[in-house]
Amino acid sequence: MNCRLLVALCGVWIAGCALAAPHEHAHDAPKIDKPIVFLDKSPRIVAFQLARLPDAQLLLVDREPTHLKYIPVYEAILLRPAIPANLKQDAVAALAKINKSDAATEILGALKRLPEDQSALAVGLAKLLIAQPAAALKKHHAALQEIAGGDSPAAVRQAAFAALAATQPADALWNFAEEKSGTAYLLIALPLVPDAAVRAAFYAKTAPLLQASTDAPLRRAAVAAVARMPGHEAAAFAALAALVAADADVADCARALAAIPKAQWPAAALQKLATDLLTRAKAIPQSQRTENDYLDIAQLGLDLAAKLPRETGAPIRQAFAALGVNVLRLRTLHEQMLFDRALLVVEAGRPVEVFFENTDVMPHNWVLAAIGAADAVGAAAEKMPPKPDALGRVHVPDMPQVLQASRMLNPGEHARIAFTAPKVPGDYPFLCTFPGHWQRMRGVLKVVGDMETYLAQNPTAPVEIKITEWKSADFAAALTATTAAGDPARGKAVFAKAACASCHQLGAEGVAFGPNLSDSIKRLKGDGLAMLTEILEPSRTIDEKYRNYNFDLTDDETVNGLILKEDAAGVTLRTGPGEAQVQTLPKKMIKTRRPSALSLMPAGLLNTLAREEVLDLLAYLRTANAPARP
Repeated sequence: MNCRLLVALCGVWIAGCALAAPHEHAHDAPKIDKPIVFLDKSPRIVAFQLARLPDAQLLLVDREPTHLKYIPVYEAILLRPAIPANLKQDAVAALAKINKSDAATEILGALKRLPEDQSALAVGLAKLLIAQPAAALKKHHAALQEIAGGDSPAAVRQAAFAALAATQPADALWNFAEEKSGTAYLLIALPLVPDAAVRAAFYAKTAPLLQASTDAPLRRAAVAAVARMPGHEAAAFAALAALVAADADVADCARALAAIPKAQWPAAALQKLATDLLTRAKAIPQSQRTENDYLDIAQLGLDLAAKLPRETGAPIRQAFAALGVNVLRLRTLHEQMLFDRALLVVEAGRPVEVFFENTDVMPHNWVLAAIGAADAVGAAAEKMPPKPDALGRVHVPDMPQVLQASRMLNPGEHARIAFTAPKVPGDYPFLCTFPGHWQRMRGVLKVVGDMETYLAQNPTAPVEIKITEWKSADFAAALTATTAAGDPARGKAVFAKAACASCHQLGAEGVAFGPNLSDSIKRLKGDGLAMLTEILEPSRTIDEKYRNYNFDLTDDETVNGLILKEDAAGVTLRTGPGEAQVQTLPKKMIKTRRPSALSLMPAGLLNTLAREEVLDLLAYLRTANAPARP
């Protein structure tokens, strides 16, 4: 197809169209022609023309943030559910420039235009809205209250409540929600709020709603919210387990309980909850045991059983296994460039199915490699052009070390990979092989001879990824311009663990795709807090040398990347850190170019590190090729 999908290379965003890259499926997909749209007609005619276009064609329509006639195009992009978030962010920036307004105003305008059935789109707009500075949101306090407390569609009210939660005290907002019959909308909105302390402030009001006697919609909203309120894990676990025992919203409770860190699960409550879940799972018809509700119930039951002593956990695990094929749930983490599990465990020679969901904003795949072959497979994929294999998969090397592989999944897609586990026990690595991802986005499929023996010896398996939403303020006391914290020697290992060198150079090490870290350290004069702020908030300041550009070409393709050089003949782009990600566009083929408002680097790359690791990493950055401290 002839639009390039939003991709991310080593944690960087390459913005593009909302469908697959043109060279990935050229052998089996029709050409998408650029549509003819008359933007000088009446607003109703323009809206009619744009509404008839699929996303791929809409993204081919000419647009520039310079003239009023392009407003309908940007508005249409903003209101299409499947168009990636970075393109919506660009549309917001363009609308704000044309209308001489601000981003919050444009997002609020889009929310007000949403129809009832666009809940997924409202969530995306809510995330864009919450990402605006608190001062900007406070300016729109009255408008947000009007939407949250009015008769707008449910998803729109939820988006407004999410923005209010980021700027208003919990008690005041709760009282407002009750007054406007909007408590359920507020609860559903809370998981969208990135600040954990803000979410936790609502626990005292939420906990009493976790009763079987509570009105069902309100109870389900409370269930979804309470698991994301840190500091109350034990009480939330007990309340959710009681709902499972009462057969109330079991699947919702299973998903909420799975969101509570395993380390916070009370040991005394595990066996009863696992048994209750098994009872509920057995009641689900066989035909429904591949659906999400069953999979979430079964996965939680197995995780609980794995933490029990062998004599009590083994029968529960065996009973779950007897209900169907061993299905392993694997998801991506939003803006982390990670799988949500670092370890999956299967029994040698047994049927297994990996249910892989891409819940990120960038595309990913899942590739299982032979023991010890992860680096070889990843390096081979790095050098591949985006040309599909016989199964339509891109960046999957044709080599015997590749044992299983999914196609490249767009955001929101899922795939099932069914296979028989290897007969030879051992650690089989799995990874995402999109160029630049594989150094960081990987895990292990551990194949064992006997599952019960392994689990008895390893009661903490499988391993989850721990996420901490770090902020600069968390390190303010430890990082200043004149004081250092952390161990540089340990920080060097963290630098490798975080795969920083796959996009950045530090001294002679690394790839010259993102900014040179040695130069950045010198520019910031070794100020650890300033360095951390740039890492955690990469879109705050973007060096124009590293700004991503979208190029619309005369053959109706869209190409995206960093401009390496430009002359009278053409523009040379780098679309990623891999060796095959450099191309030159002849000037005569370029119709338009558009800069992106977002940094190439996602904001959450440090969220899997412990506090000490963050300090060690910054200590290493300060000392490695940094200027001498006064």
